[in-house]
Amino acid sequence: MSSVPYDFSNQNTTLVHICCSVDSHHFLTSLQKLYPYKHFCGFFYNPNIHPYEEYALRLEDVKRSCAMLEIPLIIGEYEDKEWLENAKGLENEPEKGERCSFCFDFRLAKTAQVAQKTHCVEFTTTLLASPMKSQSELFAQGEKIAIGWNLDFLPLNVRSNGGVKVQNTLAKRAQLYRQNYCGCLFALKAQRKKSNKNALELLSSLSTPKETRNLPALRFHNFRTRTQLEVMNQPYQIIKRKVLRYHLTRGLLKQENQAIPSFICSYSLLSKPVKAKIEFWHQGIGYANKEGILLLLFEDFKELLQVADFTTLLHIGLSEEMQLLLRYKLFSKGLSTSPLLIIEKPILQDFTLEISSIMQEEMLEDFIPL
Repeated sequence: MSSVPYDFSNQNTTLVHICCSVDSHHFLTSLQKLYPYKHFCGFFYNPNIHPYEEYALRLEDVKRSCAMLEIPLIIGEYEDKEWLENAKGLENEPEKGERCSFCFDFRLAKTAQVAQKTHCVEFTTTLLASPMKSQSELFAQGEKIAIGWNLDFLPLNVRSNGGVKVQNTLAKRAQLYRQNYCGCLFALKAQRKKSNKNALELLSSLSTPKETRNLPALRFHNFRTRTQLEVMNQPYQIIKRKVLRYHLTRGLLKQENQAIPSFICSYSLLSKPVKAKIEFWHQGIGYANKEGILLLLFEDFKELLQVADFTTLLHIGLSEEMQLLLRYKLFSKGLSTSPLLIIEKPILQDFTLEISSIMQEEMLEDFIPL
């Protein structure tokens, strides 16, 4: 467990379990107004959040929120394996069912343990601010856990009397990250299934660098722009953009049953395996006779790709921006979805190509400097 420096010798400190910045910003602001004589310390402990990139993004946003409110923050361990082990048998429980009750207990029990260890007199949780959580259940569970640790639980209703509207206003004013699912992979899968979509948060694309291979990682990468703008004291606005996300899940280029190392670019679409042949080569590009397949020689495009060598390309991947630029350079009259592969040596004989991918619309944040 890591933490910022804080003097816990003060016997009037409340440890506040924090689930996310949107809930905590409103909740902590309300605590500071209602209890000016109390001291508060945040505790971020959410091993239920999956994948890790989503966890890291929410943690960074909580750090930023606490800094704005001058609230010290303790960061708990990311004990995802322990959480998953204890959640066995509850995978198919509905939202607000037994799995959620277990999850409340799991996090609140750890909060009580840390509160006692740091000599806090009581604890509470920002889960109480979430419109998606049962407030009465949290009150009851918090009180029960507090008694077991010889502590007090501070119940606070910040939802009534227009509280949810105030919460949204504060979140917008502070330019906070608003997640679109509670946190755990089970709820996420159920939510995505209901919308007839794939849980791209849990899937990594094979064609992009590690830092942008799934949706949370891409969002984390994008939110660095917000940090940069704030460091420069540059005003900005967050907007939402609808984008078509492509995830390469499997790709195989073969010749005479031998796999040929290749980099398959984003937006390469094939409905089924195809057997094809190169009709001709021109300026480092091999033009196949089926599905508009193009094979590009790495050395001829090395300067454009800005990658040191072919091995590095295979291991690290290529940014989405560069892959789109490459497609535009080859065909500028629309988004080409022809299979586009980068290889090291020319292919002269017949070959077989298999590509499995997922493509669906998603909403992503963008930051507009003012």
